[in-house]
Amino acid sequence: MITRISVFCKYLMICLLFFGSISLIAQTTNASKENKKHCQQKMKLFSDKIILTLNQLEHSIQSEIIIDPTHFNIRTIVQIPNKQDKKVTDFTIKEIKCEMNEDMTSGQIMYLVKNDNPKSKVTNSGFILKATQKGLTFSNTTDSPEDTTVASISKYEILE
Repeated sequence: MITRISVFCKYLMICLLFFGSISLIAQTTNASKENKKHCQQKMKLFSDKIILTLNQLEHSIQSEIIIDPTHFNIRTIVQIPNKQDKKVTDFTIKEIKCEMNEDMTSGQIMYLVKNDNPKSKVTNSGFILKATQKGLTFSNTTDSPEDTTVASISKYEILE
């Protein structure tokens, strides 16, 4: 009789552990999906300077970056210095890796992209939107470190 109860208790404990861990995994997955919702928002970033990491030179260049994850698109619009026209380049987002907190004060979002403009000298692999205590930056740091361009974000808007 005692062995039957003992076997039954062991079976019950195994079931509780199994179903409890499945429930915990489901809660963790749902929480991470909810926390990543902000990484799917359409944003417009504004920058008035870029820094080239190769020589740490800072350049005053006006740029606008529109990130639209729902349509898998990133558009960069750069005002070419001493010229009237702007250079517009479109990229197709292949994958998003989100490690940024909801209020966009720490972490990063990596956008792996395919360049839709073969004549562009801009990245063909990806961009990183990074948040630090100093603010937001947008860079092509998935390329080699020598070729990295970092745009300091002066302001951003969440678009509907």
